[in-house]
Amino acid sequence: MSDSEEDYMSEKYLIQAEQHEKKQPQTYSERRKQATREHERKAYIAPRAQMEKKAREEGLNQSVSEDNKGMQMLMKMGFKKGMALGKSGDGMKAPIAVELKQGRGGIGTKRALEEEAKEQEAKRPNIDPEEYRELMAQRVKEAQRMRRSRAAASLIEKLDKDKGIEMNILWIFNIPEKTEDEQGNQEQEKDNGEVSGEDEKAEEDPLPYPEEEVEALKALPLEERLERLVSYLRNEHTYCFWCAVKYNDQRDLDENCPGPEEDDH
Repeated sequence: MSDSEEDYMSEKYLIQAEQHEKKQPQTYSERRKQATREHERKAYIAPRAQMEKKAREEGLNQSVSEDNKGMQMLMKMGFKKGMALGKSGDGMKAPIAVELKQGRGGIGTKRALEEEAKEQEAKRPNIDPEEYRELMAQRVKEAQRMRRSRAAASLIEKLDKDKGIEMNILWIFNIPEKTEDEQGNQEQEKDNGEVSGEDEKAEEDPLPYPEEEVEALKALPLEERLERLVSYLRNEHTYCFWCAVKYNDQRDLDENCPGPEEDDH
């Protein structure tokens, strides 16, 4: 492009185009919309609470003027604006900020809750996030194994009774283990004489098995406990816990069940 030719994309023409656009007269519709917005802005009345808040903030942000009687008295004693209170000059230079209380809590409630939250945070053990996730996953898995063990023990008791078996040591897992709170409530009921004779007799009746054998069985890890229950169902009743099916016989079980493990299903 020669110097004599003009570049219509130069800054000169862009500025002129912008100025020309600004000088364009507004249409009647645009003028009416602008007038309506201006009228609404002037006619807007803020809510009373908002106006009170604004006036309060403006008043608190203003320093005490020299016309104030108290300020005049301080100035006669040598006080000047910006000085700190006290003989040493390291006192407060500004009044204590006014903090309006919000909500319905009593005086000091917010501070008490904040202190309690800090104490709880300090008591919380400093656990690595990855370790915490693994711990929670393990707890969920253990709870699942406990539920499955009770379900398997319940099936064993039912199928045993259908075959005429009157007692099986594996039935002990069908009895929900009592929590510490339930045990404490039960002891309190005994102390108060609220436990009936039949309930007390049922609790005191020992199992027809050596106590050492019962305790050893209860001490098994949940994973091993579940394996033993599932294996008993499979071997004694041709029932697959994972299929939730009772097969006709061992041959039917071997041919149609994917396998003895959960992963097989």
